[in-house]
Amino acid sequence: MNTKREEKALYEFKHIMDDLLHLLGKAANAKTGYLYWVNRYRNQFVLETTFTVMPNVMFQDRIQFDKFFLKKFKDLDTELQLVVDKDLDKSELLHYFESNPIKHLTLIPFVNNGETVAITVLETTDKLLLGDIRNTLSAYKNAHINVLNTYLELTELYQEESRWNIYDDSLKVMINEHENISIIRQMIESMQKILPSGSISVAMRGMETWVTVLRSKKSSPYPSLGLMVEEKSMAYDALQKGDSLFSIHFNQNPKRISSSESGTEGATLAMPLMIMDRRHAVVLAYDKNPLSFSETIKHQLKNLVYMASLALKANMGNHQTDKIIFTTEYGNFTRDLWELTIDRELKRERSSSEKIWFGLIGLENLSELRSKLRLDDLKRLQRTLVKALNPSRLGYNGLIGFHSDYVYAYLFIGTDETHHEQWLKTNIHDMANKLDLQDERKISVSIKAGYVQLMGSDLTVDEVIDDAKQALSEALRGTKKTVNY
Repeated sequence: MNTKREEKALYEFKHIMDDLLHLLGKAANAKTGYLYWVNRYRNQFVLETTFTVMPNVMFQDRIQFDKFFLKKFKDLDTELQLVVDKDLDKSELLHYFESNPIKHLTLIPFVNNGETVAITVLETTDKLLLGDIRNTLSAYKNAHINVLNTYLELTELYQEESRWNIYDDSLKVMINEHENISIIRQMIESMQKILPSGSISVAMRGMETWVTVLRSKKSSPYPSLGLMVEEKSMAYDALQKGDSLFSIHFNQNPKRISSSESGTEGATLAMPLMIMDRRHAVVLAYDKNPLSFSETIKHQLKNLVYMASLALKANMGNHQTDKIIFTTEYGNFTRDLWELTIDRELKRERSSSEKIWFGLIGLENLSELRSKLRLDDLKRLQRTLVKALNPSRLGYNGLIGFHSDYVYAYLFIGTDETHHEQWLKTNIHDMANKLDLQDERKISVSIKAGYVQLMGSDLTVDEVIDDAKQALSEALRGTKKTVNY
């Protein structure tokens, strides 16, 4: 809803409320009338509208419950008449600052969904005969209900229109992006706006598996980053069928990504990102509240994924559509992807149950390997290394990225330092005990790692990478193995 239309709708609503009170006041021959909303969250009465024929009346816009006589009647559900100096003291009528001729008050509650949300007060010198204005009171209350419901419906329609405006703007930005990674980033951010209370995760193919590589800044820690897609999960089924799947989760099922994930609740929409019938990613949108997934929301989410695939296809060109996006020829993830992943993780609120390490792995005996192996063999070695380093091979969560030739970036996700240490030690041990190049040759590879732990600080991605590079350099020299924030 744009600002001018919102202001216009609110102005008209308030104007109607004001007119209704004036009409009721005239019909009842009241000296003064006012309507206060009952704000239970802030324990306040909030003034909506007033009328008076008295010259010495001034109302407060907001009054705390315990400072106003209406506190005793905030749960009133039917009309009530009060006598001044009998049912309440004249001094409690705080809006009079001089003489006060009022003898009688008539309270008219506005009840919505079983709760008193507003109270109208008519002040008169003579007792108001409710029977004489019964039809007027009924019309007044009915008009309140009608005008409030109409206002709420209009507001909801305008909000729906606003969501479509956000959606349209997001499409325009995404299809004009010239870099693949910018398209993915814009897609995730746009989907998060459409599903503000939910989360977005993206799984891609790399290291000869499918793993989660990105998630929105507001995403919950489940499913984990670097989690391998398993059969019988929603992500797997969406990839297999090549079509979107929606499911509400009962008793933690079905799983989104893996049988090991926790916190599978609410509902999930799984959407494959396809280019020329080839699966390049599966995008998962999920929310604890299944009702968030209206047909409109599901349509917008699915269309954003589809438009992202078209934008990516346009960038790739027809001759590259068989190439796996965001992976190198060795199977590890491209630098722009894992840099975006780090950027997202630095800006997310950290979960106490999840710790993330970023590191670089280098070959200590690289000169020796280069002297022994031909170029084709060295490429085969790099593909084998990526597959061997994949944290999923040892049952952990993480991903391997490309930093430079023979230097591998990694993100490792675990619950404590011992998991990370054990993963490194096992890899160092396995590769030192001969790496199989699958042609009856086995080669000993000596690796070293330098790493940092992502703590959600104010550091930039470049600073994180620089610290990891320094840690790797010191590890290769044998002077230091790790750097921690």
